[in-house]
Amino acid sequence: MSDATTRERMISTAMTLFRREGYQATSWRRLVEHAGTPWGSAYHHFPGGKEQLAVAAIELGTAVVAKTVRRAFERNETIEDAVSWWYRKAGEALATDGYRGGCPLATITLEMAHASPAITKACEDAFAAWHALLVDLLGAHGADGERAEDLATAIVTNLEGALLVSRVRRSPDPLDRAARHVALVVRAA
Repeated sequence: MSDATTRERMISTAMTLFRREGYQATSWRRLVEHAGTPWGSAYHHFPGGKEQLAVAAIELGTAVVAKTVRRAFERNETIEDAVSWWYRKAGEALATDGYRGGCPLATITLEMAHASPAITKACEDAFAAWHALLVDLLGAHGADGERAEDLATAIVTNLEGALLVSRVRRSPDPLDRAARHVALVVRAA
């Protein structure tokens, strides 16, 4: 197993476990076991400890979501259709994960924002990156300036809330309804 593969598996595993179970509930031992990596690799690749690994996992989650958002806007002509596609994919991923997952940032943000400046900064940067990406994509689809800023905020906050409610209800219905709500907001803006 190469160093890159070991490190990448640890980051991917951390992203999944932090999303499902939270930062505090995920021990180093559990991370190493689930990643299938040697015990010594934890501190070799992450000398800053679990907090450094969490920042890397947040960065991976940021990239995964950004890729999905780009794909949504590439595959759909309208903002409404792009958002609907994105929310539907989020619902499918949530269902596939047995309604244990959701946003790769939500659980760790809620749990650690008050406790870790490094994790808080990584989460803040992630949400800012998603917002900026959406503003750019919305601009390319005809929304500009303040309208794009407002729509980007509405799209992300609706998604985050809908993921939470979908997780609790074990149903994609809140995501479907949120997508329809965003479509109304887009048309009204």
